[in-house]
Amino acid sequence: MPHFLTDEQKAIRDTARKFAQKEVRPRGVEIDVEDRVPEDLVKRCKELNFFGLFISPKYGGLGADLTTTCLVLEEIAKEAPGFAGLLNVEMVLCPRSVELLGTEAQKQKYLVPSAKGERLLAWSQTEPAGAGNILAHQTRLTPDGDGYRLNGLKIFSSQGTAKNYLVMARTSRNGQEGYGCAIVEQEWPGFKVAKYEDKLGWRGTNTGTVMFTDVYVPKENILGDLLTGNHDVGIANQVSFAGHAATSLGCLEGMFEKTLEYVKQRNLYGAPAAQLQPISYWLADVFTKIEACRSLLYTATRVLPTEGKRGWDEGNISGLYGSMCKAYIGDIAAQGTDTLLKMWGGSGIMNSTGVNRYMREARTKLVAEATSEMHLAIVAGSLLGQGGFISSASSKQ
Repeated sequence: MPHFLTDEQKAIRDTARKFAQKEVRPRGVEIDVEDRVPEDLVKRCKELNFFGLFISPKYGGLGADLTTTCLVLEEIAKEAPGFAGLLNVEMVLCPRSVELLGTEAQKQKYLVPSAKGERLLAWSQTEPAGAGNILAHQTRLTPDGDGYRLNGLKIFSSQGTAKNYLVMARTSRNGQEGYGCAIVEQEWPGFKVAKYEDKLGWRGTNTGTVMFTDVYVPKENILGDLLTGNHDVGIANQVSFAGHAATSLGCLEGMFEKTLEYVKQRNLYGAPAAQLQPISYWLADVFTKIEACRSLLYTATRVLPTEGKRGWDEGNISGLYGSMCKAYIGDIAAQGTDTLLKMWGGSGIMNSTGVNRYMREARTKLVAEATSEMHLAIVAGSLLGQGGFISSASSKQ
């Protein structure tokens, strides 16, 4: 892969790698065990300008491309996959949504502080009926004078230290039903953050339920079109799926590196473990799949549109590379971490070694930001010209 990286991309990757190895690695097990956001590491990401990496310089960011952004997420995920997953939401999904759909006033108010690592953004869409099953969602924006009232709840919102939330809700205008997005500030009356969930993986992300009781939303806080916000944010979603795949890849790489070192030092049945089958075969197999995943991911980052209209609406399958990456790399990471854990024997199930968290993180990532099957349904719908059950939920109302 290094053969196509620019000197600037290599420099930013190396900065992220140094940060991950020197500062995140010593905290990886602690983040998992204590299940709390490492605020000191959030501060360091702020100092390193990671939160503004994918934001336009016009709004205080660095204006880096998707390849560079994924390189950073991949490096951090090698040491703390859950923390990297949270960063993807705050660095990629939410800022890109505002940059694509926001008014100039919204971008100045919400992107500028986000680029500085202040008042970060969180994404809130999933409800008990499911993330993509929006026709069954109960959260609703209803007109109230010059603004709207927001009522309902969202589950599985990964918040970190965010203060501003992008909330998807049922909407209507002139008798027409739709699904839109509102930018909601945590301090507004009627906004409540419930107890955070205790999860298998993606720990240290402050994931939980947020509730809205007659929250007043000014009209200037509607992001994009009131009726078609979910459809219009499609590019930001696909870009975020690529970022999420980068964290799955980093998760697998992190466990592979630790396992390779462990196997080299371990003896079994009077011989070095590395010389025994099936261990040597497993290592080669996982390494080959890592390289295949890396090739897919960094092909995707160079062909995925990051602005404009959803390309796949016009039959351009390259606009769905994010979903392809999320499905394929996520599955490979889950399979690969399971294979690698076998090589640790009994030590692998002991939390003191700090490696089984990679398997748990990889499994959690299969669910976060939609399951593999849901993403493949999107791709299949485009290939067949039929739409999938996700794409139908994301279509214009």
